[in-house]
Amino acid sequence: MSDNTSYVRLPHTLTADRTLTVASAPMDDAQFEAHQVDFIRHLFGYCAYLREHGRETPVSDAFLPVLVKLLEVLELNAPSEARQCAAQLTRIMQVTFPDLGALSRTVIASEMVESKSSDS
Repeated sequence: MSDNTSYVRLPHTLTADRTLTVASAPMDDAQFEAHQVDFIRHLFGYCAYLREHGRETPVSDAFLPVLVKLLEVLELNAPSEARQCAAQLTRIMQVTFPDLGALSRTVIASEMVESKSSDS
């Protein structure tokens, strides 16, 4: 493992009003796995908080912003890898949720109907 520190740019939405660069020290597989477990623990802790405060969909309300933020950070720091990651994620989503395309079309159609009825 190297002692070289790398720097990661964070989008302004994580740091209020400007892009921020933070130091990131190298870590091995075991360290990374421990951080993943800790992150997941914190994420589910946030889900519990949202549930206690009456959120209808606390798990998706906690997870979706994290997924979006991770993709934003990836795009900001490694745009070509971000596109590759998004393509792989799309394939994973299609395999994991085979009816996702139909569900997406249903949701979009429903939103369009609601939008048209509220415009009337």
